[in-house]
Amino acid sequence: MPLVPKISVTLNNKCNSATITEETGLYVLGSNDGGWGGINIDTNDTVSATLEIFDLDSTLVETVDIYPVYGTLPSAPTPGAFVVSDDALWQNPDGIYELIYTVATEEIIYTNERQHELFLCNLCSCKDNLIVKMLEACDSPTVAKLKTQVDQMEIFVYGIESAFSCGDFDTATSILEAATTYCQTLSDCGCGCGGC
Repeated sequence: MPLVPKISVTLNNKCNSATITEETGLYVLGSNDGGWGGINIDTNDTVSATLEIFDLDSTLVETVDIYPVYGTLPSAPTPGAFVVSDDALWQNPDGIYELIYTVATEEIIYTNERQHELFLCNLCSCKDNLIVKMLEACDSPTVAKLKTQVDQMEIFVYGIESAFSCGDFDTATSILEAATTYCQTLSDCGCGCGGC
């Protein structure tokens, strides 16, 4: 089996930067046949490696050059998982994104298996801000109002995650749009509603 590049992207709690982790790992017969080394290529066989992030409209929103990091690894040319960047700038809205990780040698181009990531950082931030306000509220009517809003946000998040896990990106996107609008209408939301 040839190399199968693997990568992950997670957002920080402020939703403005991402941690990118290269997760291809070492070649191990039977458990990681697509890993570095063994019968596959090593990092020093590559001439380029990039991560491209696309939105659901197939618009390229970010490109990260991973290749320079390969040479700085103490475990090169057959590294385990490693952090490519822990503060990559992220200025995109919540949504579903496709990650295309491409590793090339002089002769062959290797690409990761089809991979989508769901980012709900702003929506979760909105919910968290409502929870903080609920905990600080001093009267029962305010607590009840905020509890209803928190519950609604949790239902939105659950619905989005459920649709995403079933591969129903249209439904996930529709619920996300409704949730974002709901969050933006809440006077107590603060930053984290999107567009702050």
